[in-house]
Amino acid sequence: MEVGCMVDAWADVETAIESAIKQRQQRLERLTSTSALLLLSGALWLMWPNLNAAILGESGLLKGLGFPLLIIVWGLIIQDLAVDDARARTRVGSAASVLWPVLLITAAQALDFSNLSLVAGSVLLTGVALSCLSASKSILQGGLDVLRWRALMTGLGTVIAISLFAGSTPESMTNEWLACIVSMAFAVGLTGYVWFVGDDQRANRKKFSRRLDSLEVQLLELKADGAAVDQASSLIMTAREEGHVDPLHGMELLNQAEDEMERALSLSGDVEAI
Repeated sequence: MEVGCMVDAWADVETAIESAIKQRQQRLERLTSTSALLLLSGALWLMWPNLNAAILGESGLLKGLGFPLLIIVWGLIIQDLAVDDARARTRVGSAASVLWPVLLITAAQALDFSNLSLVAGSVLLTGVALSCLSASKSILQGGLDVLRWRALMTGLGTVIAISLFAGSTPESMTNEWLACIVSMAFAVGLTGYVWFVGDDQRANRKKFSRRLDSLEVQLLELKADGAAVDQASSLIMTAREEGHVDPLHGMELLNQAEDEMERALSLSGDVEAI
């Protein structure tokens, strides 16, 4: 009887937890949907003067659609923020990687110290760009493939930023021009750093490569001597395929391969002794 009561109590607790999680998820979905609708409405409001001008046959439609389209894209992406899923987080991190160089160059182009409102807008936009950079670094981290993907996305954003600068270049040696040059140099430098140097597992990868080469040489020597090292050979092949992405896992595989090679040598010595 007491056991049955305890089981019912545990079932009630699990049901309450599942219900709370479901309610929280529903609130997050409503919040993100409302935020997306507000962003899309704001983008439509920004687009309306240009759309109205286009309806009247005036030019300048494409020039005025930059920021509204950027807001629309972010309105579509923001719905992934509430989804605790690897694919959704990858989409958010990729979008943040592309957006921050674009926002940074846009803030630099608007840096006019004679207009305090433009300066305030430039500072706010710079803050958003740095927030996107921080989100990109926190989401897209891990193995070499993730870092290369982040570098590619940041490089894409940098190319867009350079295109925006080339399409609307400020007067040379002005505050806006210098801010744009610094922003582009920072974006290019960070892209190169992430691609070539930013790998926090670089030392482990070098250590893994050296040990892999050493064990492959030993494996060839054992095969030449006729030792049965099929299992060790399979482990080394797996380590070669997976170890450059995850060097710690690769080192574990090499440790297992080395144990198999020692076991094969010990068995061969026992057979010769018999």
